[in-house]
Amino acid sequence: MSNAIPEYIYESVRSLPPLPAAVERLLAMSREPEVDFRKVSQVIESDPALTARILRAANSAFYGVSRRVQTVRQAVVLLGHEVVINLALGVSVLNLKRNLLKQWPGDPAAFWRHSLSVALMARELARQLKLTDTEGAFVAGLLHDIGKLVLLSHHGVVYAQTLLAARQSSDPLYLLERELFEVDHAAAGYALCQHWNLPEALAQAVAEHHADEPPASGTIAELVYDANELIKRLGLGDSGNAFTTLRTGPLPPHRRLTFDRLQELVRQLISELEHTEAILEGPSHRDTLPTLPARSRGTVHLHLRDPQMVDLLRVVLWAMGYEAVVIGDAESSPASSPRLLGLIADTSIPATRRFAYEQHGIPVLTELFPPHTPHVDLAALRRRLVQAFNHQTTAAS
Repeated sequence: MSNAIPEYIYESVRSLPPLPAAVERLLAMSREPEVDFRKVSQVIESDPALTARILRAANSAFYGVSRRVQTVRQAVVLLGHEVVINLALGVSVLNLKRNLLKQWPGDPAAFWRHSLSVALMARELARQLKLTDTEGAFVAGLLHDIGKLVLLSHHGVVYAQTLLAARQSSDPLYLLERELFEVDHAAAGYALCQHWNLPEALAQAVAEHHADEPPASGTIAELVYDANELIKRLGLGDSGNAFTTLRTGPLPPHRRLTFDRLQELVRQLISELEHTEAILEGPSHRDTLPTLPARSRGTVHLHLRDPQMVDLLRVVLWAMGYEAVVIGDAESSPASSPRLLGLIADTSIPATRRFAYEQHGIPVLTELFPPHTPHVDLAALRRRLVQAFNHQTTAAS
């Protein structure tokens, strides 16, 4: 990765604020073969602001401690030194991130919410899959888009204009970045992680969240890559990049869960967002907190051979309030499906089946995006779905 990063990026990150001295000392201690709990506590206590945040977080539902935590030493003992060090790193990075966000051309709260949602999702995927470094996954999720702020800090107005132009582009943001700046935000973020001497697993997660090949299975990088794609498909926050990527490869982490379980995790994540923002002192706008539709707006049938497209549409449709049902060639007539709003199909659908839907006035959507495309414009996809199904919803009512 480092060979692909222009020297000007390294020069730029060296000009950015360093991590707090206490956090640098904690990271150095975390690399030692044996970590002394007392020394960890002493380092945190040397920074009053960090102490206050650690105690507030330790006493929150976020960590589920059953009794009141009154001292940093209690927090280290109850949560473990790895959790506390990662928490210290997370709150410190977000504090620095707030200063960089002052130049963000869009809604900084939405960008923050995207990063936090990715962090929560990566952490929960790690838990569900019984992986060990759940807190490392959380911090890596917080950091994954930090390279956008590096580019914004260096290029200023030019990068801000690139972010705005990306909303109308036919290519993802990171491809525009490579074309214009010889580097994308993932590589720029990796350079900053190196400058801060962060653990390599976290740095690699930042570096690989737009990798041409999916990251290695079971790594923090894989969790962050998958969480980032999921959060964009769910529409939680705004990263400045409206595209999701369809790639073949190993089964991604979220598809190792049932879809019902994934839905439960997303509902839990949304309920945690405001509380977690308060712990980390992020912007909280109660009137803009994301919600899921209270009830289903109707059913949409899917007749698709590509499992990646099925997965994408199930997530997007569910987040929009529609129930997606995967059907085969031998399913019953569309007349037997109440509140059926449409059929999304590919070229594998038999002509007789397509005709049956059209005869019942059910719209059949094909070519939602170009065939064999690796990148899907989520904003355009949602507009197309709303346009097709709103008419059916109005007619049904």
